[in-house]
Amino acid sequence: MAEAILVTGATGTVGSEVVKQLSSAEQKVRAAVHSATRFSSKGKLKGIELTEIDYNNPETLGEAFKGTNKLFLLTPSSPKAAELATNLVNEAKKAGIRHIVKQSVMGADTSLEVEHLRLHRQAEKIIEESGIPFTFLRPNDFMQNFINFYGPTIKSNNAFYLPAEDAKVSFVDVRDIAAVAVKTLTDSANSKHIGKAYTITGPEALSYHQVAEILSQASGRKIDYVNVSEEVTRQGMKDMGWDDWLIKTTLQLFDLYRKGYVSQVSSAVEEVLERKSISFTRFAKDYTQAFR
Repeated sequence: MAEAILVTGATGTVGSEVVKQLSSAEQKVRAAVHSATRFSSKGKLKGIELTEIDYNNPETLGEAFKGTNKLFLLTPSSPKAAELATNLVNEAKKAGIRHIVKQSVMGADTSLEVEHLRLHRQAEKIIEESGIPFTFLRPNDFMQNFINFYGPTIKSNNAFYLPAEDAKVSFVDVRDIAAVAVKTLTDSANSKHIGKAYTITGPEALSYHQVAEILSQASGRKIDYVNVSEEVTRQGMKDMGWDDWLIKTTLQLFDLYRKGYVSQVSSAVEEVLERKSISFTRFAKDYTQAFR
């Protein structure tokens, strides 16, 4: 029986899309989830086996790796992210995993004093030191965040509110991130991806004002971007129940945005997939109903 690819973070924005695309490619997948009930709400997909895991419990991790030979590694945003990655990598070594594709973040290889980037780089180093062949995916901010995080106020107030000033961001569609992950995991010429780190972006850097214009055109209603202060943003995140660590790291990222660190445009999608990356205009058209 063919061995499966283990996908962690399988209920998340990227992980669920990786599972979907692997299923479409008729690849056997083991989707690691915290709750099988939560995943089942996303519908049945061909060739998908669910396994419940607790990142802090190596016994559940060891069980998840049985019958798998590759790993898509995605851990929750947490101050313990490097520790969680260590647990996964240790079990991957025991299971004889032959390739790890890790979702990292754009800028993980820089020396910027930003918690989110530092933790991802720590996890990358753990993988490098394990001796397991690896590929790192370092995507920029997701286009889908305009649905998952900013969608509620877009629907209710015709606006989204961020402390980004006039920052430009090379937003990337999660479908492209997943497609690169699937390609690196299943490519018959797999060895060419080993040891590579792909910075994954969309085809252009856009300001949030430009994004608002594109969303307005796609939805047929006026949508505005409203720049707000860090204080207002901090209070909004507290009101949503975010913990102090997540608030701090999120505000650090927006500081990077304002300083222009996320405007880089890369050619990784085109190099790996041999097609152009998805534009924000196409994303907005594809998900028009989410903004109405």
